[in-house]
Amino acid sequence: MTTPIYTAKAVKDWEGRWFADGNSSFGLMKQASLALCLQIIDFIHKNNIAQADIIAWCGVGNNGGDGYLTAKYLAERLDNKHFNVQIIAPNPPKSADAVRARSPCTGMPMCDDVGGVIRKFEKVIHLDALFGNGLDRELDKAYQDIIHAFNVQTGTKIALDVPSGLHPDRGIPMPVCADVDMTLCVMGLKMGLFVGVAKDFVGKVINLPLIPPDDELSAVAYLSDKPKPPTRQSTAHKGDFGTVAVVGGHRRMGGAVIMASQMAMSMGAGRVTAVCHAMHHSAMLTRSPNVMVADIDEMSVGDLVGFDRVAFGMGLGRDAWAEMVFDKVMDGVVHHAFDRVVLDADALYFLTKNPCKLPNHVICTPHSAESARLLGVSVADVNNDKLDTLYRLHERYGGQWVIKGANTLSFDGIRVQVCPFGNAFMATAGMGDVLAGMLVGADMSVHDVVAWHALLGDRLADGAMFGIHACDMADVADEMAWVGESDREK
Repeated sequence: MTTPIYTAKAVKDWEGRWFADGNSSFGLMKQASLALCLQIIDFIHKNNIAQADIIAWCGVGNNGGDGYLTAKYLAERLDNKHFNVQIIAPNPPKSADAVRARSPCTGMPMCDDVGGVIRKFEKVIHLDALFGNGLDRELDKAYQDIIHAFNVQTGTKIALDVPSGLHPDRGIPMPVCADVDMTLCVMGLKMGLFVGVAKDFVGKVINLPLIPPDDELSAVAYLSDKPKPPTRQSTAHKGDFGTVAVVGGHRRMGGAVIMASQMAMSMGAGRVTAVCHAMHHSAMLTRSPNVMVADIDEMSVGDLVGFDRVAFGMGLGRDAWAEMVFDKVMDGVVHHAFDRVVLDADALYFLTKNPCKLPNHVICTPHSAESARLLGVSVADVNNDKLDTLYRLHERYGGQWVIKGANTLSFDGIRVQVCPFGNAFMATAGMGDVLAGMLVGADMSVHDVVAWHALLGDRLADGAMFGIHACDMADVADEMAWVGESDREK
């Protein structure tokens, strides 16, 4: 089950159609605020918070209106001896609904900056209701200062919809944004919560749907769920699970092809051959004796097309020898109907120099810098709009695409999915090689493989203090294959 993700405009237009059908905009604000209130109370109970100051920072628009009403509902539902609900309103409300929402709050403690807050308890919860989904411009200096003041506060911070200052579609600060522990996203998930640098700011994201989707509402992407591993018939044999060639391994760079080959085997491939420089054969067989080896210098296109799936580029290098291998392999990739081909690392470097239209069975797996090189743009351009980058890569080169990083994006030519799993410990050498091996080893969609890769990384990072080793991912895959369903859900 995947959850749809929308652009800010799609959500605003959806709301507009809802109002055009005769539904009340203030009624929807009350509904949203009640949902936010109940979610915050649930958070308080689950975290055993017995008493706290709750401070709602309210802006001038409808997100500010959500903040006023949420604060009012919290004050009504929580014991005022143990919960002190206050409002910071740097400026008076401007939208009609926000003005209406503030009206019942007149008896509550309210000030225009944090200096006017009266603290009663050690614990504090700050609610960001300054802009939400409504920001369509860079913040002026006054609001930058307000958000800085919000960010330096101690305690738990919760955004009511998109963290203020974060671009709702591109996930970049404008130029600063609220840094929160939890984002309560009303109506539907926004793309800006999952791209750019959003993961540094949004905390845990919880979706609070309010009204039914209509026929005109269209998702821009989908949030991946935890995939289930494929099942096997009791009478299956290795021929049912494909033959894989992992091609790469320059004489000075054997580790990448070794990790990718072992991972392909761990993900279920029937037979895996590491096609690499002969000097790595001994290391490959020592590491994983169930992987076969072949000399890359003796490989022909005819040999290559005998495999069902091919991963190419890991540890290939960028010298004249590597370019010769690239030309030979790509001749087979373009003209033969493999089940799946993965181009990674140095194969993408040579693809930039020798661009061609790729068939849809080819999956390319660049990170941001490789994506920038492939399109002739800067890394900042890529990171500022990864969704557009994904579409441009597909338009220029064809094939399927994975842009690796926090909240990896995958595009199979039909739909985009966002991977919510993974962690910063995975930012280490070899993780991309492991993903390439998984993509050719597993009988799963590109989206599900990306999710499994991140989940394995989460399992490996559990308890890590400084870092993890990509070469251990295969061991985790073998271990997770034996855990029960209840364990897998953890």
